[in-house]
Amino acid sequence: MCKPSKLLKERLRKHIFIMTSELVSDIVLHEINSRFDISNLHGVDLRKALITPILQEYKSAMDRSQTYKLWTVLEESEVGTGYKIFYNEEENNFGLGMKSENDELLSLGNYGTFLETLENM
Repeated sequence: MCKPSKLLKERLRKHIFIMTSELVSDIVLHEINSRFDISNLHGVDLRKALITPILQEYKSAMDRSQTYKLWTVLEESEVGTGYKIFYNEEENNFGLGMKSENDELLSLGNYGTFLETLENM
């Protein structure tokens, strides 16, 4: 049996990782770049609305048989109502979600960057 080369080991090490709440938070904070005064038409206060990212199951709003594991990073309301912004690690982009009448998380679609998603809320 051949041993993997040092180069192969290094490439594998660099490309295989587990997404964590801290990494997702870093992605969001890097994009915001300390500009917590940015808001949208809903008047979202980033200092209050950003949460510690949580990996949650969302259902597609178009086809509820499709489910996705997405990182919730923002809740419009402190009581969990209203829109949510999630991070999709497979697509490396952000999207909007909300709770259904049955208290299920629904994915409304991906919008691109965090700030683009905030603007489209």
